[in-house]
Amino acid sequence: MSDDVFLQDLNELYQGEVLGEAIFNSMLAMFNEPGPRHKIEVMLQLETETKARLRPTLIQLGLDITEQKGFRDAGLGIAASLEGKTWQEAMLALRDLVKPAVERYQEIAENAPQEFKVLAESMAVHEGALYDFLEAEIEGNSDEALAAIAAQLQHPIT
Repeated sequence: MSDDVFLQDLNELYQGEVLGEAIFNSMLAMFNEPGPRHKIEVMLQLETETKARLRPTLIQLGLDITEQKGFRDAGLGIAASLEGKTWQEAMLALRDLVKPAVERYQEIAENAPQEFKVLAESMAVHEGALYDFLEAEIEGNSDEALAAIAAQLQHPIT
């Protein structure tokens, strides 16, 4: 893998977290019940912390950490498509969105240069945990999956 390709991959990971933040931030206004709201807060915190974890490496490598408007707008668009859906319907839609991201994050991790392998693999774990949460939520077993997401947080939401 060329260095240029990995730099593009890192930017893609970063902007993917921007997209996720936009989705979950918007979802807070859609679901006011304490249970779903707490789950959204945890997912939003995970996206924010993961984005922040990438920043030092992006800066070190000379990449721009400006949030690209297209990614934030895409996240807002996805969130808008969830408006009026039940919690279950929203979880199904998000699962379908996250599945290809899991595969992409794994691909990036597999191809990452050795010095960035741990960071890239942590991103694959992050996205996988989000997917596992959505799957468990759809099946009605979210507590263990939510715990897996919460375990990744440096600043947990209680």
